[in-house]
Amino acid sequence: MLNIRAQAFELIDRLAELPSEVSLAAELRRAGDLFGFDNFFMTGLPARPDERLEKYAMVSGWPDEWLSRYTDYGYVHVDPVIRKIRATTMPFMWDEAPYDRDDHAAARVMSESPDFGLVVGMTVPIHTVKGFTAGVCFSSRHRLHWNGETRAALHLIAIYAHARAVELIEARTDAPSKPPVRLSAREVECLRWTAAGKTAWEISVILRLSEHTVTGYLQSAAVKLGAVNRIQAVAEAIRHRHII
Repeated sequence: MLNIRAQAFELIDRLAELPSEVSLAAELRRAGDLFGFDNFFMTGLPARPDERLEKYAMVSGWPDEWLSRYTDYGYVHVDPVIRKIRATTMPFMWDEAPYDRDDHAAARVMSESPDFGLVVGMTVPIHTVKGFTAGVCFSSRHRLHWNGETRAALHLIAIYAHARAVELIEARTDAPSKPPVRLSAREVECLRWTAAGKTAWEISVILRLSEHTVTGYLQSAAVKLGAVNRIQAVAEAIRHRHII
């Protein structure tokens, strides 16, 4: 059986061929059994407190009842998970999102979600160089523990799935196409080893370069790809077919 990292890359390959947001949602639902989640949700974050979630929601695998309640009550503006998305670039479990227990609105969101089958969850913040902020959430109705390897796989899947959703939405709305991203052979090589789980130091040993040089290649690749961190750079490199 393939390890979890290989399974994540297989899923990414399938996502690349999907023709619509509906098929993207269906593929993520099928992946739930493999990666241990029952529900998922992908959305941009409203910029103003008077904006509703519908304008920003991209792909939903939430129960309809919870999505309706979350939207109608404006939970996006009081949810501790949303607040933490704005404050970090790293994935986090929902119980790591702090809130004041005297903040009744925030407490209500966290206490009600398990009643709709969202017992534990993990969120991957998405920040782009253009200032757009989004989040991809995975949740389970069971009190399970995602180990580090599974969390890393979900991190990569979330970034790629979000990028693919943006691509599909732009194609549907006739947004202008972007010029191809060109990377050097060394940048691709460093990204490929990063995708394999190697650190900058390990890559420097493999390629017989200094760690500083490897870090420079990874940083320049991230800039070209419009990524804010290495995991996002890997996902973008896969999407642009620099890594196959």
